[in-house]
Amino acid sequence: MTEQDDQQAQQGYLLLADISGYTAFLTGTELEHSHAIIRELTKLIRERLAPPMRFVKLEGDAVFCYADAGAFADGERFIELIEVCYFDFSNRLLDMTRATTCRCDACKAIPTLGLKFVTHFGAFMVERDDGREDLAGPDVILVHRLLKNTISDAGGPQAYAFFTEACVKRLPPSFNLPQHSETYDSFGETRGGVHDLKPVVEEMRAARREYIGPDDADLDASFEVSFPPSIVWQYFVDPDKRLRWQTMQTSVKNQPNERGRQGVGSSSHCAHGVGGDVLREYLDWRPYNYYTHRFTPLPNGFELAPPAVETIEFFPLEDGGTSVHWRWRLQDRSPETRQRFEVSSSAMRADWPSGRVRLMKAIEEDMAAFALDQPGRPEDGLNRLL
Repeated sequence: MTEQDDQQAQQGYLLLADISGYTAFLTGTELEHSHAIIRELTKLIRERLAPPMRFVKLEGDAVFCYADAGAFADGERFIELIEVCYFDFSNRLLDMTRATTCRCDACKAIPTLGLKFVTHFGAFMVERDDGREDLAGPDVILVHRLLKNTISDAGGPQAYAFFTEACVKRLPPSFNLPQHSETYDSFGETRGGVHDLKPVVEEMRAARREYIGPDDADLDASFEVSFPPSIVWQYFVDPDKRLRWQTMQTSVKNQPNERGRQGVGSSSHCAHGVGGDVLREYLDWRPYNYYTHRFTPLPNGFELAPPAVETIEFFPLEDGGTSVHWRWRLQDRSPETRQRFEVSSSAMRADWPSGRVRLMKAIEEDMAAFALDQPGRPEDGLNRLL
């Protein structure tokens, strides 16, 4: 990026993920153990947020990230990213607590740690020096001020994501949040919505698992792509992105669940031209690991395949890529149905290699478009994809 490019303000998402209880944890425990624990947790947070967000820096107990305005075609993906990060953080705390045999004060105090997020959508300048990146501007100052807030006072949620009003406008209309405001010198009143994350984690842990493993599948196909699961996931669940590479479909219409979200209880109506229509009802939703849906052909054309349950799983690879596994289990496992399925599954297998090529092309096209629109380092396109 040229010096002139650096001087151009850009719009985007600003996010701080802050470990709560950090100061008391460090000052009241053994430094070596407490520092190692915090380092492991901040590393986890960074890995869960970037990509699709771009990591800026670690600020003690807080991870600072940003993403361009076009990074999230659907604001629900932004919410999902935060929810998954908090879910994995909570699980890591449980794992660390259960696994440790150390009786030091630091290890005993692990359950006292928490995580909160503050987010804002605004303008900022990107400053680069010796390969390092930082952000500047009033909106950057504001999102940092928001870390000091009264959300948890008087019985408020301890684990939350606060979305400023500017950020809320980019979320799905059905995503209703309790209102909250803070007042800061030089900024006046800042209003927004609070998303309590504790019920989200409880719901995700309690949700019934619907998973088709390799031993249960009537069809298990796979391929690898050189992009991380957080990127590839979007090209399977977002209707517009799906249509660009799953060319057997002519249209995709999503029906949200009762909470107005995509996930368990939502569905997808897919048209396949002469192949007829298909209803996909989501039974399990684990970003960015896997999702499972019920596949039901509708009686308005040639049956694309018999009714089945599908699991699409995304395995991260050491080189940063993803191994995608697509598994089917027939609902009717009679010899006649299995024989019919042999015909359709052969066609699916035949299309799998070209499907991988189309998927890679779609992602690469988006990378190139973002890199052209926002000149920068070669990897910038990947960090702007969602």
